Amino acid sequence: MLARLLRGDFDRNVDNVGLTRSQWALIAVAARRPGSTQREIAELLEMSEASAGRLVDRLEADGMLERREREGDRRARAVYLTEAANPLLDRMGALARLREERWFRGISETQLQQTEEVLDRLYANVSAIAPPLPQTDC
Repeated sequence: MLARLLRGDFDRNVDNVGLTRSQWALIAVAARRPGSTQREIAELLEMSEASAGRLVDRLEADGMLERREREGDRRARAVYLTEAANPLLDRMGALARLREERWFRGISETQLQQTEEVLDRLYANVSAIAPPLPQTDC
């Protein structure tokens, strides 16, 4: 429920920017990992390679991204942000800071650190490769 509320709040506050959440996520990945392939981006965003390709196509047509040949593998195309994306990154960064200030109001640094530790442990537990739990009659 919290994730749905946060997504809705994000969507309402970036509606006038003209980006979808998926487009913004792809731009953020390209900013953090310049030169990633479409396949790598798809894996990071947990979407199909075809969906990532359509997003890259759209953002490339809008002048936000460009594809370049990847050194060492002429078949793979690397994705990079263009200069046109910089004002958008600045604007989205400012919006993110405002959202975080609101979302985390009244929560101490200690509480945030404890929450992060609990979530990290939960992630490790869920993602660990382990045999299935034994079947029970419940």
